[in-house]
Amino acid sequence: MAATGAEEAVRHADIVVTTTPATSPILRAGWLRPGQHITAMGSDQPTKCEVEPAALARADLYVPDRLSQTRAMGELRAAIAAGAMDGASDHPELGAVVAGTAPGRTDPLQITIADLTGTGVQDTAIATLARARASETGAGTDFTT
Repeated sequence: MAATGAEEAVRHADIVVTTTPATSPILRAGWLRPGQHITAMGSDQPTKCEVEPAALARADLYVPDRLSQTRAMGELRAAIAAGAMDGASDHPELGAVVAGTAPGRTDPLQITIADLTGTGVQDTAIATLARARASETGAGTDFTT
């Protein structure tokens, strides 16, 4: 289904990936629904923000690639500045979730947000793992290298 705008696209998607140079939110908290996963990749500088701070507060699980980094320049930075999230709160980092040392989604109806600010080694490791798992299941075997 082709969407006519961002809101329609988000409301109908199970997985949403943002990777823009936006400096103000392009994804609104009110658009989210149970079971969705959002990966925000565009906030790799302190001036960028793609996701409305209230969306992070609405999420059942927020996972940063590197917590100290997302506090400084990720979506979490904007949510803290807006008062939507507590800057002292602890959140499981992506590496711990992938390694199984921290829980990820525990219910299919949870709204989850991954805040990726750019940790190259980790990104490469995750992509490698995703490719291996896809190959094991026979899904997505047409990856190009």
